[in-house]
Amino acid sequence: IWRRNSYRESLESRTTVRAFHSSRRLWPLVEPMVQLEASHDAGSDDTDPTDPCSSLRALAELIEPAAALVSSTARGDPALALVADPTAAGSASQTAALASERLERMASTLAALPVNLRYPPRRYQDARPGNTLRESSPEMRTPPPTTSRKPLIIEIVDEDVTPSAPEDEKAAQPETSTSGREDEYLSVASIAALAAAAYVSGAELHGVDALPGWSSLSAATAARALLQRAFGSETERAPSDTLDEQARENLARCLGESAPVLAHCLACAPEPRWGAEPEEDDRREPRPPAPELPPELAEAAQPASAESALVAATRLRRLIEMAGYPWIGRIEGVVSRVVPCVLRAMDHKNASVRREGCAALVAFVASVTRTELRWHGAALLDAAASTLSASTPEVFGTAAAAHVRSALAVCSDDTRDPGLMTAFTAILDAANSRGHEPEVAAAWVAEVPPLIAALKLSVASHLDRLFPPLLSWLHARDDAVACGAASCLELVCRMTWPRVPGRAASLWPDVARAYAEADARGVADELRTELERLVAVLQLAAGDAFEAVWSRSKNEPVPSELEPLIAYLESLPAREERAEWTVPS
Repeated sequence: IWRRNSYRESLESRTTVRAFHSSRRLWPLVEPMVQLEASHDAGSDDTDPTDPCSSLRALAELIEPAAALVSSTARGDPALALVADPTAAGSASQTAALASERLERMASTLAALPVNLRYPPRRYQDARPGNTLRESSPEMRTPPPTTSRKPLIIEIVDEDVTPSAPEDEKAAQPETSTSGREDEYLSVASIAALAAAAYVSGAELHGVDALPGWSSLSAATAARALLQRAFGSETERAPSDTLDEQARENLARCLGESAPVLAHCLACAPEPRWGAEPEEDDRREPRPPAPELPPELAEAAQPASAESALVAATRLRRLIEMAGYPWIGRIEGVVSRVVPCVLRAMDHKNASVRREGCAALVAFVASVTRTELRWHGAALLDAAASTLSASTPEVFGTAAAAHVRSALAVCSDDTRDPGLMTAFTAILDAANSRGHEPEVAAAWVAEVPPLIAALKLSVASHLDRLFPPLLSWLHARDDAVACGAASCLELVCRMTWPRVPGRAASLWPDVARAYAEADARGVADELRTELERLVAVLQLAAGDAFEAVWSRSKNEPVPSELEPLIAYLESLPAREERAEWTVPS
């Protein structure tokens, strides 16, 4: 037993990552950034041309978006609007132009560095070798089941352990930095990736702008050129909007290395409570542990704010989108380090941060496979459902996209999967309780059809709650909502055709009214085409039950706008019914 304990102590002293020196700094997210003046000259930066690494770090610090600029350019966030500075919003274009010039200088500086300094490391400084997945997987941390057998003492003798140096001397030995610099925490490659991710453009998603408010088209172009020139392959140097495979792999490594910094900025302080007030009942799924900074850096870092969290969530989303499939799941440890950051962004108190976190989840589930999500599926689904139920109209669009797409990515393809039905029930509750909100209707008809197609006939048990909001959205003012509602109705009737005959009569009045009023819309032809497809499915599924309803309209005064729909129904082939099945000839 004494030998086993000695071996364990010596093994821990060799494998435990030492605490980082207190002089190491966080670049460029945690330190207070310099407030850029509009009249500041690009050539007056305090950079050392003889040291490219120091020059690049100084440029990354200078182009960091200021808190006043972030709060004044955020859209749809009442909390940040209260502290917004109008003067900072007026100088946003000048600050973006200055950042564009500095991004170009960073590209030229980083391209001149050797490959061993320019590319990100293959092992993270804050993680033990080989233990990255084990620390973040709840299933791997569960203790083994107890048995009635007596404990067995095993004596382990390590012949490779040489007791030449005392333990104190081993602990005092400096650790080799993976970035090649002892005074820095992040590598030069990760600093450049974070700086570019704050200004590059991304995909639009339900109110989330493709370009951040503090950026511009010229800054986005310079950021994209920085990523391509710095991380791209040596053979492909032609200017292109798309990143090559080498650049995407390096960006995935940079994302994994910078995950502790992003998680620190996305940390949300607990709400203040009175002394006798009970603690909040948190019934959420347990969140996986987030990668943490070294203790010295965490104590010296600034506390996270709403502005820094918004910048961090924007960077997180951009890096996930640019790295994409399959590199996020292929690089070891990236998935387990990115998931806690996404969950922190979705659980944040700020509306803009939650919106960016939902967009990051949408990009994340599109970049990994179902097997790579097996340890984090429950936490992702729980976070998506919580964000959806408590979302404001500005956040509902991205929350609905994250809710539906995460359910389709995590759950199986079986139509009876309880996870799919739970997700559909939650989104259906939102349609019935908040269907009068235009943002809810627009997001619902755009995101829910893939979930309906995955459930197929299982949706039939919810037709009584599904048809009323869809029929009311046929008369919405937004043309996209009306066309989307018609398309959803056609999909629902096609998936649940055995249950349609009993409800076909109740659908005709709203369908006829929407067809007759289509002339007042800008998409009259598109809407009438969708409605014609809907009535064709109803005629095929319901047969005589639906034909008896629209045939009565011929005996009444029919509006001239409805006559083409009646003529279309009359031109459809008659439904052939057979009492007995026969072999077709």
